Order: sequence, then structure tokens, then C-alpha cells
Amino acid sequence: MKKLEMGSVFKKLYLLFMVTMAIIYVCTIIIFLTYASSRRKAEIEAMRATVRQGASVLREQLDIVADLEKNLVSDSRTLALYQDTNRDAYEISQLRLGLLGSMRSFQSMNNIIEEVAVLFPEQELELSTVNELSRKECVPAARAEDDTARTLVYAEEKVQMELWYPLTRSVEEGYVPDYGVRVTLAESYLRELLELFAVEEQTGGFSVLDTGDGLIQIPEEPDSENRGKLMEIWRQIWEEAGCPESFLGNASCMGKSYRFASEAIPEYGTTLVAYRSGRWLDRSTVTALLVMGGVIFLVSGMFLFMLLQTDAIVNKPLQKVVQAFEKMQEGDLSIRISHKYQDEFQYIYSAFNKTVERIQELIENVREQGRLLQNAELMQLQSQINPHFLYNSFYLIRIMAKNESYEQITGFVTSLAKYYRFLNKEVNQNVPLSKEAEHMENYIDIQQMRFGDKITVRLGELPAPAGSFLVPKLILQPVVENAYNYGMADILRDGQIAVDYEIRDGFLYIAVEDNGGGGTEENLEQMREYIRDYRGRAAGHALSNIDRRLKLAYGEGSGVLLERSNLGGLKVVLKLDMSVPL
Repeated sequence: MKKLEMGSVFKKLYLLFMVTMAIIYVCTIIIFLTYASSRRKAEIEAMRATVRQGASVLREQLDIVADLEKNLVSDSRTLALYQDTNRDAYEISQLRLGLLGSMRSFQSMNNIIEEVAVLFPEQELELSTVNELSRKECVPAARAEDDTARTLVYAEEKVQMELWYPLTRSVEEGYVPDYGVRVTLAESYLRELLELFAVEEQTGGFSVLDTGDGLIQIPEEPDSENRGKLMEIWRQIWEEAGCPESFLGNASCMGKSYRFASEAIPEYGTTLVAYRSGRWLDRSTVTALLVMGGVIFLVSGMFLFMLLQTDAIVNKPLQKVVQAFEKMQEGDLSIRISHKYQDEFQYIYSAFNKTVERIQELIENVREQGRLLQNAELMQLQSQINPHFLYNSFYLIRIMAKNESYEQITGFVTSLAKYYRFLNKEVNQNVPLSKEAEHMENYIDIQQMRFGDKITVRLGELPAPAGSFLVPKLILQPVVENAYNYGMADILRDGQIAVDYEIRDGFLYIAVEDNGGGGTEENLEQMREYIRDYRGRAAGHALSNIDRRLKLAYGEGSGVLLERSNLGGLKVVLKLDMSVPL
């Protein structure tokens, strides 16, 4: 019975899979046809964009040539050569050489230019970048009577641009200008421009120039006969459409279907035309579609078999791992998984079990270390409260009471109360540096009431960005206390203590220095040893404690540095990494 049920379920799954594959196959055909249509449209748009781009590039180059002609016509050397009756041969030669140099410079900067010539019809002279100075009859090219903007002409089987002075386009018979400029365009540039349209087989392009007597194809090409037929077909459908500047159309030529895209440059009387041949869906595409369908069916059978095997070999064991991870994320660390086969999943299961056990062990270690660290911190902070400090405070109150200095007693008791309130009421282990600095300054106020003018304390300004920076509690006052107890121990007068803050390269540096006798190399090395390996020595107790706490909080790059102070005594620097938040 179970086998029948399993077979029935498998049959349903198989039928469902086949229906799914049939839907996929139909959708594939639709997608393929849609893709073929969209690709065709994309090809057409790309062809039109290429033609527009080519026309834009050609227009820019022709504008440059037109500007060059205007510059040469208005050049003072050209006018001077025309009016050379009062000049000697040397001056005329220098003018020609200078003008010729400018012409060649212009030509070298524009690869659309094949030749630049300045023409003097009355003198029958031509100054050319190719032939330099030569005798030649200079006749303006014929122009149409309605020509008001066109500057391109076709003469001597070349495409040329002319500009004559006086600046006119007179078509009167017998018109002879004073002088002019003729630029011959390079056929190689036009061919390179048309190569942009021949991106693949059955594509190409040609350029057309309106001479006034009709359209001609420029430049001449080896397959000009075929392109001539294509140009004629394009001209017919273009004229039927009303000769628009931007044109897109279809036509048949030489037994093939062609699509044409053209872009006119009316100010220069020229048009760029691109063409593409091909059916909407050719035979090779249909064959590829059928082959693709057969491959889909073949792959579907193989995929079904692999799907069943994958479900048994990979999917089910993988689900077991996922479920185990989900339970672990929920906090159940008692989960363990097993696998009966000796394969990669056996290794994964074993690694998972070991990882869970290791996590349990680490959690217990962290908890234990936290408890030990908290106890050590409390013991360390308790040791910082020197009973002699409290005794000296009461003794000082007694002296002030005996002297009836009641205002000093009030200020002293207030400072003392703030001092012990910070020690006993501030439960947070990390406090803003501004609070820590306030506690240190409160301690200094207490000590200054005791020492008076014997010791001078200078407090640097706390940088604004450092005020809210969290630091471990009690890292400043013990350092200052160390300066009072040890640095000032042998100072009878003119004692100096300075506290400075500096932010540099992402670190906060707090320096406490004095002018006592602790700045000797021997003492510095001894105290560094205390910090590195504390063994209960009183002098190094506070600094060793602070160094350890800073390294635990901010990393090994932080800690306590000892240097010789510029004041002459010991300089203790606390280095804190401000990129590490607490």
C-alpha cells in the first residue's frame, strides 16, 4: 500500500513537472519571439542613432572647416598678398611662407582636410598645402541659383568647400572675386565615417551630396554599382516621404528587403544614409529555436532525475543542518545532529556539534572572566582609596576650624563630598571623560587646600570632541595622586604639576607631568618594569592598573607611556584609541 502511495505521489510530481516544462517551453518561444522583435527594434534604433551620431560628427568637422576658411579669408596676410603692388619680392615671399605655415598647421589638426588652398583669380595664382605656389586658373564652382547656405561643391571629382571675398555667392555671369579659400575634404575620412555603419554583415552606408543638378554619392566605392542601386531606392522612398531631415523607411532592392535610416545636414547639402538587410526572423533563428526546444526537453528529463537524487542526498541532510542552526539561534545549545553516511555531511555535522560545544565553553569562560574582572576592578579601586588621604583631610579640617576659616571648611567639605560621591555613587564602569576630568579637578582642589602655594597646577583645556568620549572610571585622578605622593615628595616649594590633552592621528593623549625627581632614566626604566610586570610594588600599582584597564578597553595600541617631562620630572601619558567605542 505504501509503495502505491509513493508511486502515486511520484506520478503526480512527474506530471506536474512535465506540465511545468511545457509551460516553460511555450513561454520560451514567446520570450524568444519577443526578444527577436525587440532586438530588431533595438538594431533599428541603434542604426538610427549611429547615423545621427555620424551626421553630428561630420557637421562639427565641416563647421571647423568653415571657420578655417573664414579665418584665412580675413587673414591680413591674404589681403596683403592680394594687394602686393607696392611690396618687394622678399616681403611677398615671407607673407606666402607665413600664410602657408598657418594653412599646414590647420590641415595637420584636422584629418578631414586633404588640401587647403588660397586662390587669387585675377593673378591666376594658387597657394596650396600640396603644390605650394602654382599658376592656375581659379574659377568659382558653379552653384544653384537658390543656393543660400550650401558651401560644399563637387569639382575635379573631389568634395570641396569654397569661400570667396568679397563675402558673396553671386551667380552673375562674369563674376570674378578678389580672392578665396578652397578646402578639399579627405575621402579617407569620409570612408572611415561610413565604416561606422558597417558593423556586421548585410549592413553599410553611403553619403549623398546635392550638387543642385542632382544627388551624387561621395566618395566613389568599389561596389558603387550596388550602392548606386541602393541610393536610388533610398532616394525614391525618401522623396515620397517629403525629403525629411531624419528619415526611416523600408524597401526592396536586388531581391532583398532593406531598411534605410538617413540624417541630412542641410546647411552643407549632404546626407548620411545607413542600410541594413535581413528578414524579421530568418531560417537559422527558427532552427536555433527548435534545437533549443529539444535541448530543453532533454535537459528537463536529466534535471528531474538529478532533482530526485539531490533531494535525497543533499536537500534533506541540508534541511537538518538548517533546522539545527535555527534551534541554536533560538538559544538551544543542547542540539546535536548525526549522519549515518561517511561523507561531507558527516564532517559538517561533526563540525557543527564541536562548534556548539565550543560556544558553550566560550560563553562560560566569558562569564567567568567577567566575574573575575569585576572583582579585580573592585579590589583595585578599593586599593586606590588611601587612608592617609582621609586622615590628612580631617587634619586639615581641624586646622581650618581652629583658625575659624569657616568658608574654607565649607569649600573643602563640599569638594571632599563630591570626591567620595563620585567613588561611591557612580556605578557605571565607563564614564564621559568630562566627568572623569571633573573628579580629577575636584581632587586637585582638595590637595591645593593642603599644599597651598607650595605646588602650582596647570590644567589644559579639554577638547570638545573628547568631552563625551567614554573612558574607564578612575584613570585620571590616580595618576595625579601619584604625582602628588611621589613626584612632589621631596619638593619643598615651587612644585609644578601640569595636565594636558591632545587628539592626534585618531588617538587621545592625556599627559600628567611634574618637576619632581622621578624623571631619571633609572627611575623611568624601573617604573616601566613595574607596569610590564607588576608584583605588588606600591609605586607602580596605580599606573599598572590603569595600563591594564586601557588595554582591555581599547586594545594593545592603548595604555600608559612614561617619558621625561620638560618640567624636569616624570611625564605620564595615557593613550586612548578614539575609534574604539565603549
